[in-house]
Amino acid sequence: MSAPERLAVFVSGGGTNLQAILDACRQPGYPAEVAVVACNVAGAFGMERARRAGVPVVLVPHRDFRSRAEHERAVLDALRPYGARTAVLAGYMRVLSPVLLDAFWDRERELPGVLNIHPADTRAYQGAHGYEFALGLVPGARRLSETRVTVHFVDRGVDTGPIIAQRRVPVLPDDDLERLRARGLAVEHELYPAVIRAYCEGRLSLAGGRVWWDGKPIELD
Repeated sequence: MSAPERLAVFVSGGGTNLQAILDACRQPGYPAEVAVVACNVAGAFGMERARRAGVPVVLVPHRDFRSRAEHERAVLDALRPYGARTAVLAGYMRVLSPVLLDAFWDRERELPGVLNIHPADTRAYQGAHGYEFALGLVPGARRLSETRVTVHFVDRGVDTGPIIAQRRVPVLPDDDLERLRARGLAVEHELYPAVIRAYCEGRLSLAGGRVWWDGKPIELD
């Protein structure tokens, strides 16, 4: 059996998706391990989750730097000792620059090396507050009948990278933000580790701007 893929998980807040990934990595045969957690916000609870799991943490507050590129170079310097090959964004509230994206590009497989999860269909809505968008709580939005949790590769845009997988989450008539987010997070915590597994097992590829899973292009409706 090959060595587990070493992940750098990036967090800015509570880290519930980080916890789901940590839990998955403890399962026998899971093809990845969290080598390090990177955080940009002092006091974020995601760092405590990492420490409880015995995972090293690097804290590099972005406000200490004049530009995204300068900040990301410092992050990469801090991550270097841990040998992470894949970056997983788990509630990391920063738009990435080419500095970090290029550093994690998988040259062997010609694939992006940064993954992200988003609580909305990224073809319809990008940026923060995806569950609020589904409930019609952001300017110009109308309440939807469902949202789609989306895992995608990260490119130089904001939530514009190729979609790897989606899962529907219905918006029920009596849903408020707390109810919808709780139900959506339960889906996120299942979907993200499954996609990470497929990526680390070499089951994903990219051709013509589309993601292929097990040799077949993913179908989006």
